[in-house]
Amino acid sequence: MSSVEPGFDCRSCGRRRTGEKPDAGGWCTACRAEVVRRATTPARLATGAFAALEVALLVWAGAFSSRFLVMWVAVAALLGFAAFKVARRVAFEVVRSRGVTLPTQGGA
Repeated sequence: MSSVEPGFDCRSCGRRRTGEKPDAGGWCTACRAEVVRRATTPARLATGAFAALEVALLVWAGAFSSRFLVMWVAVAALLGFAAFKVARRVAFEVVRSRGVTLPTQGGA
């Protein structure tokens, strides 16, 4: 066995990549990082809307006058984090299904 990895062709950009492994979809690290970057903004917007709904629910329920305010805020923070993760994954799949073209990079 040789210590040199054979490499692969990225399914998105078509470039030959050596020294890295493709993800489950056959994409290189640079293409995957670009999809994650593009998916983060819509996920933040969705999480902001979710947080606004959570605050409205806490105000409506009177949780800010409760003795358990810290618990409710912690639960809201955990739900917000989960909402961000789910929204980013959904946005990731949407962006990935549309295809990603990387900006031209000199020498890469």
